[in-house]
Amino acid sequence: MAAGIDPTGVRKDALDAFLEARAHEGFRVETHTDTHAIVGARKSFLSRIRLRGSDRYVVSVDEHGGVTMIPAEPKRS
Repeated sequence: MAAGIDPTGVRKDALDAFLEARAHEGFRVETHTDTHAIVGARKSFLSRIRLRGSDRYVVSVDEHGGVTMIPAEPKRS
């Protein structure tokens, strides 16, 4: 990937660690680059009947390695 965006690898390492932790919590990674990802909550019987907000999130990493996770727009069909 573009070395100029994350020359030290801090962002990639922070994102990889964050995604690994979310995978242990039941999230699946839909797609990711070195600095961004889309994750989704795995579907379970209870999650299908419970009214909730988004089950997909955009994950991004700033230049200092700080990770944020915000609700993603719904998938379009």
